[in-house]
Amino acid sequence: MNTLIPEQTITATKASLDTTFGLASKAFHAFEKLVELNAQTVKTTLVEAQEFAGKSLIGKAPQAAFAVQENQLRAGVQKTQAYWTHVKEIVSSTQAEFEAVAKAVFKQPSFDAKAWFDIMSKNALPGGDAITAFWKSTFGAAGQTASVAYAAATKATKKVGETAVSDA
Repeated sequence: MNTLIPEQTITATKASLDTTFGLASKAFHAFEKLVELNAQTVKTTLVEAQEFAGKSLIGKAPQAAFAVQENQLRAGVQKTQAYWTHVKEIVSSTQAEFEAVAKAVFKQPSFDAKAWFDIMSKNALPGGDAITAFWKSTFGAAGQTASVAYAAATKATKKVGETAVSDA
């Protein structure tokens, strides 16, 4: 039986949906980690601020208050560095997961527009040869453009990740 939509197209579409929802899930998971990190940071900051206020009020000499402030400042710098290290780890791991998925998707035969049109042309209606040829040439060029765009986007993504990490 000659169906209008080949089984390979249906399978590829299902795989694309699975990939899309998988990536959305990964992005949401990373967002959850960042929210959890931020919530924990706020809780810790509030507890430490309360302790700092208590220590500052206990000391009678101004030098003691300054010493407490200096210690708090040093600890704050270390905690800020630790915070950004955690953010960097979350972003880097998520970026690596996205890159792995992108590489896998681009290597799949279902992503190849030319192969897809070859399948479609086998199931084309009579007299559709000219249209099929046009579509093949158009999407062949588009496929090459997409490959170049993917390479550029991958480089740009890595650069943004490196910049974010170096700025942290």
